[in-house]
Amino acid sequence: LRQDCRDAQKKYVMHCMTCISQQECRGILDLYFVGPAMSDLYIFNKGEFFMKMNELGLVYFSPTGTTRKVIIETARNIDLKSVSYDLSIHKEKKPNLHFKGNDFVLFGIPVYGGRVPATFLEYFETLKGDNTPAALIATYGCREYEDALLELKNEVESRGFKVIGAGAFPVQHSIVRQIGMSRPNKADLKVIADFGIQLNRKLRNAVDFDNIDIQVPGNNPYKKYETIPLVPKTDVNLCTECKACAKACPAGAISMENPKKTDKKKCISCMKCVYSCKKKARYVSNMKLNMAQKKLTKICKSDKQAEIFISVSYTHL
Repeated sequence: LRQDCRDAQKKYVMHCMTCISQQECRGILDLYFVGPAMSDLYIFNKGEFFMKMNELGLVYFSPTGTTRKVIIETARNIDLKSVSYDLSIHKEKKPNLHFKGNDFVLFGIPVYGGRVPATFLEYFETLKGDNTPAALIATYGCREYEDALLELKNEVESRGFKVIGAGAFPVQHSIVRQIGMSRPNKADLKVIADFGIQLNRKLRNAVDFDNIDIQVPGNNPYKKYETIPLVPKTDVNLCTECKACAKACPAGAISMENPKKTDKKKCISCMKCVYSCKKKARYVSNMKLNMAQKKLTKICKSDKQAEIFISVSYTHL
């Protein structure tokens, strides 16, 4: 065994769960633990101690597809079969989101004005965990994510989940596309993949997650919830009333009976209807878009870097 594993002696038998020692010890049938006397060596079958994980749940809100791209890249590096719950599609009847204690759930959201999208939280009425481990992903348009991660952490933990990791990833702005152009790029995807690898490592070596308590930035009370007041319009000359926009709208702001109209009170300015319209009949006023661009260009930084929050913990046996 590595000397630093031997140095991890405590009152009870324990093993130093460092990255390197995992690679040395997990590849064989048995795990070796240093006993209290330092000279003692215990051999256990690893299946007796480590939690057997069930499946990976992907619960996300991604109107323009960017958050989905980040959460899928993260999930690709976790050794569990995944089941997706895309809450970007408006559902009158909220699905039951119940997870077992040995499931693992990735929650992914785009940040709206420094907060979790209110439309996403509406689905939390049916969300329930059983001390289920979870990780959080927040994507934001290169400004700030402010209270979003803290709010999301508090919301999921109040419903029976244990957050073991979180990440905030700067991406291309959903409205002013010149900001953060083409992000996540190749370098970003490498960071996102590494986030998944770190989460996978924690899951593989978990006995339980009771001693994990990660801290994420944010304030409580949270800042006032506000979205950019840009309600897409319809070019009636181009619109064929195919209803693609109405089907795509995550807020149910576009009527199936008259898809040329948008309910301004329900619209969350996510731009999904604009991206969904193949006829390009959906658009945002150039004047308002230019105003938003001038304002956001001053406060956004396209070279923002990702922030990862994963605690270093030890497994006690």
